[in-house]
Amino acid sequence: MKKLLLTSITAATAAGAVADTKKDQAEQMLVTASRVEQSYAQTLAAATIIEREDIERLQASTLTELLARTPGVSFARNGGRGSTTSISLRGNQSDHTLFLINGVRIGSATLGSSPVELIDPALIERIEIVRGPKSGLYGSDALGGVINIITRKGDSERPLLLKAAYGTNNTIESSASLGTSGENYQVNLTISHVDTDGFDNTSGTTRTSGDDDAFTETAIGLTGSYSVSDSLTLGINYQKTTAESDYDAACSLRSTFAPVTCSPFADTATELINITADIDISPKWNMLLSAGMNEDNSDALASDVNLLTTFSGGSFNTEKTDFNWQNNFRPQDNTLLIIGFDYLNEKVFGTTQYDVDERDNKAIYLEYQITQGDFSLNLGGRSEDNEQFGNFETFNANLGYQLNSDIKVIASAGQGFKAPTFNDLYFPNFGNPNTVPEESDNYELTLKGSGDIDWTVSLFRNEVDKLIQYNFATFMNDQINSATIKGAEIQFSGEYQGWSHNTTITLLDTQNDRSGLQLARRPQQVVNVDIDRRFDQLSIGATFYAASSRFNDVGNTAKLDGYSTVALRAAYEINEQLKLQLKVDNVFDKDFVLAQASSFSGLGDYLQAGREVLFSVVYTPNF
Repeated sequence: MKKLLLTSITAATAAGAVADTKKDQAEQMLVTASRVEQSYAQTLAAATIIEREDIERLQASTLTELLARTPGVSFARNGGRGSTTSISLRGNQSDHTLFLINGVRIGSATLGSSPVELIDPALIERIEIVRGPKSGLYGSDALGGVINIITRKGDSERPLLLKAAYGTNNTIESSASLGTSGENYQVNLTISHVDTDGFDNTSGTTRTSGDDDAFTETAIGLTGSYSVSDSLTLGINYQKTTAESDYDAACSLRSTFAPVTCSPFADTATELINITADIDISPKWNMLLSAGMNEDNSDALASDVNLLTTFSGGSFNTEKTDFNWQNNFRPQDNTLLIIGFDYLNEKVFGTTQYDVDERDNKAIYLEYQITQGDFSLNLGGRSEDNEQFGNFETFNANLGYQLNSDIKVIASAGQGFKAPTFNDLYFPNFGNPNTVPEESDNYELTLKGSGDIDWTVSLFRNEVDKLIQYNFATFMNDQINSATIKGAEIQFSGEYQGWSHNTTITLLDTQNDRSGLQLARRPQQVVNVDIDRRFDQLSIGATFYAASSRFNDVGNTAKLDGYSTVALRAAYEINEQLKLQLKVDNVFDKDFVLAQASSFSGLGDYLQAGREVLFSVVYTPNF
């Protein structure tokens, strides 16, 4: 269990991606799929691992760039760098994905979403993504899946890494990572900074549009662990991000409803801390303890007007405190029993008054795993005691069969649960206290193969009851009786004549069962292709991404066209210590739109970046 903690305890994910030096996918280790460490070959979940090697090879500047390469992922973004970004797993709502950093729940208790636009890849060691409902293990928010972000750990072979980059829109990126590791410890400190002039986030010509929307961010991450003895390892993780983001908004005075010109920006700060203990009680009993806290604070401000006098201003601050006590029992080598207890407290405070501003959630979860010959079986369940909504039970069942040495077939069924946010329930003139939790039933069939080409094909059907979605026509949420999401995911990766390749294809059919209309902002087809090759000191690569059309609104009246982009990258190692990198995104300068503002605002389309070039210098001194 020590290796698990040195990677950074508790939570997340599952399978393959192509790195510079391709690993045997079957041997990759993951945690999130079942909350215990297991190999990709053993897991029965649909999952993807993104390693540090992938982040550096792809020269990723944002978390979205990385997640977009994962099957089942689609996204919407309200403009350029630092703009609000929503991630959808398998056509589910953005708040149906549970985001974790080192096992700690993150995100806003008011919005229900996580600030993925503020998570800098410079701080990330690996990302573990599990698709499909995981409420049976993680409870609310995991209706569509779980994404766990594990921050940088100490590396004695590369104790110091410095990076500086400059690019389009006067973009400056810099980071420094300092760390080390030994037989019984590891520690790492990473600091990053981003500053860009940006571009105008919206196409409208009234009031706030027409100016560049700048973004600046500073982040710090600290990770450490120490093995006190052969049976006890302690760990600590800390992360803080502060950012300022310009954005466009239609400002109107509260007193007269008259429009007023404003230049708004958001000051945001996220902070989390997590303390862990990994204890081997006996050879057959391992105990994990984790206590964490996450704060998400946002202030809407303007340089030319007091936003508190409009409908756009205010402070929104939330705090999540969670505690986990997990016991892993191995009565036999082929059997695992997990018994755990979760506690979550959520608080809301700021300039907006909520009728209820705090709630607790307690849960007990069980997971039983057994492997007998070519068969593998996982059975699990969770009982929630939510202070506002009472008791909810969810379950999951996975059955795998190894057809031969290379191919496995997996059948899965699971339930999801999502508690409404404080905004859904109590936000003035918007929330509805009668809103009830969303629930889902998911069924899935998967084939996984390995060999010269690693491949996965998954078919799934997700039936969501009481789905909560925003309606631009009413400026409020709708809660529809049921929606059905059907789809397929295809992924294959390997090497051919020195070229590594990774292809993901997602096919979706989303529908409001009552109206027959598509769910908003979900493309029905998404394709991503990565190719890379190394020639001694030179590495080159390219990414092709394409997404089909989608509708911006629940009424399917505003259609967003499909689009495709090409990105190119190159890296040259001058020596073991110094490397130069060049990346060109959206090579053909394509115009495309991922979201539109409401017609009432006059802001028009949320614009996306055209061609962008970024040149980087990476220095790794030898000591």
